[in-house]
Amino acid sequence: MKINYNNLILSAAIGYQWSDLKIFIKSLRKVSDDRVIFIVSKNIEKETLEKFSYYKIDYHIYTDKNLINIPGLKNSKSDVGQRRYEMYIPILEKLKKKPEKILLTDSRDVVFQSNIFNHSFKRPLNFFLENEKIINDPRNVRWLKRTVGKQVFEKIKNNSISCSGTTLGNFEEIMNYIKLMKKNLYIFPYKRPLRHIISLKKVEPYDQGIHNYLIYSNFFKNIECHKNNVSKICTTAYMKNFRFNKEGLLLNDLDEIYSVIHQYDRSFYNNGSPVFNFKKIYD
Repeated sequence: MKINYNNLILSAAIGYQWSDLKIFIKSLRKVSDDRVIFIVSKNIEKETLEKFSYYKIDYHIYTDKNLINIPGLKNSKSDVGQRRYEMYIPILEKLKKKPEKILLTDSRDVVFQSNIFNHSFKRPLNFFLENEKIINDPRNVRWLKRTVGKQVFEKIKNNSISCSGTTLGNFEEIMNYIKLMKKNLYIFPYKRPLRHIISLKKVEPYDQGIHNYLIYSNFFKNIECHKNNVSKICTTAYMKNFRFNKEGLLLNDLDEIYSVIHQYDRSFYNNGSPVFNFKKIYD
């Protein structure tokens, strides 16, 4: 396989091993020869590295010492949602060949059905919406109120949630996006409830609050926010209806194949059975 360096898929996979990443990698390599870079922890297993080599996956070892201390955060696996943006910057800056397009994505709960880069996006920066408004999701409400505050929340609460797990754009726009994410995660650290501090509860990923704040506060000039039901990337958490073609591929409302499915492991039918069987397919 000859890797296509014109496109890059970049993902933080800290704490994950082959069993967590095989659905992502196997499904991707069925449809794409694009470059992949995973950020991984120093305790990555030998088997995982061997699989990376076999599937031609590049990786960078995450090191605590390279990260600046954000108030309220520690350098731990639970903070990867916030930390990943500052991790992305030096990786992208040091690339010998700059990719034309970049997909920033989660890893463990992502599967590929077709090559996302084959789709022609009209704008240089693309965000992907969920099937729910911010105000109706308690976590997103909390992430916004406890970072940028109630006043900002009130202004943007009726917009659809934009998922921070998938963002696609050209090199320049992605660099601008991740630098703004890093900067604002420092400016607006998460204000943890006292009970969480006392109980030593881990900080959950809250970067999506900052992500939505930037999008709906007009920090970007030339973007497109793709509605979940007609997009090329779907986030399934709030999806209720699922349609498949004869090959078993998930379709959007335009009868097009979704290129990327995110959060597939959160989707169940009324009887409790999972909608997707990727664990069996890619075992």
